[in-house]
Amino acid sequence: MTLSALLLTGCGERAAPLIEIEGPTMGTYYSVKVARPPVGMTAETLKRQVESALNEVIAELSTYEPTSELSRLNRNPSTDWIPLSPNLHAAIAEGQRIAALSDGAFDITIGPLVNLWGFGPEGRPETLPTAAEIQAAQARVGWRKLELRAAPPAVRKARGDLYIDLSALGEGVGADRVSTGLDASGASHYMIAVAGTIRAKGRNAKNQPWAIAIEEPLPDQRTVHRIVPVSDRAISTSGDYRNFFVKDGKRYSHEIDPSTGAPIERNLGSATVVGDRAMVVDGLATAFMVLGETRGPALATSQGLAAYFIVREGDTLRGFGSPAFEDDLARSHQP
Repeated sequence: MTLSALLLTGCGERAAPLIEIEGPTMGTYYSVKVARPPVGMTAETLKRQVESALNEVIAELSTYEPTSELSRLNRNPSTDWIPLSPNLHAAIAEGQRIAALSDGAFDITIGPLVNLWGFGPEGRPETLPTAAEIQAAQARVGWRKLELRAAPPAVRKARGDLYIDLSALGEGVGADRVSTGLDASGASHYMIAVAGTIRAKGRNAKNQPWAIAIEEPLPDQRTVHRIVPVSDRAISTSGDYRNFFVKDGKRYSHEIDPSTGAPIERNLGSATVVGDRAMVVDGLATAFMVLGETRGPALATSQGLAAYFIVREGDTLRGFGSPAFEDDLARSHQP
């Protein structure tokens, strides 16, 4: 995901109480706003609650945390069934569902290639990967090399050196986890952002839908492309314009295409997805970026998914939504 693909627009003069907190998480940031907070909620209690939930997700899914459940799974060379917590099983299962839906464009076993290109916990290499190195890493990639069992939850790897990377779902999992906690605490109006993935409920302090701004996919500036009103929905944007490096004058995005083993080369600058769960839209946005400006919109249309795409056409940008996106937008404007 991009580090800040969605901006949070201001609400103007506040007509109701609003608590706002923010801080670092998952190598990026989080921001939470609660309008009309329940009795007893303060910025301090909210911050403790939110960070506790996000730290739980890190302990489960992070490849940057050596003691996380996922890191331990990746180090386990067994090709027998390996028990999973229900939360890790749910994330892997969603990754496998999106992989099947996108015909492998989204692949949670992409980790060896992510690390090879310097977008993982090992840091950036001094030289670009060779063709032989890419081929060797690709041999360890393939979503069909994972088998899941629901009861009891477990996973089996076709080869012991598979490396699962759930970064394309992690921000969404975090937003969903925080949302669950806020619901339990009695909050009815809130907006949760974990970098480019947002979960919103109810209305803002002005009694309007939460206003979310989709950025123009430009690496050297932050310009609003379109405002999207969001209530009781999740929204996520993925793009190639924040997390990248330049080598010998060429830009390499963090979005890796499993079929080539290399960063994507697309005219698609960003993909935004709206849905019910943050984890789902987080993964779908990445899948659409890898699919590109033709296959991505085609999949969104055929599956009835609410998605918005920004395509580079020479020096100009063209944005367009799937039919489901326009329908979703129309409903969000209803009182």
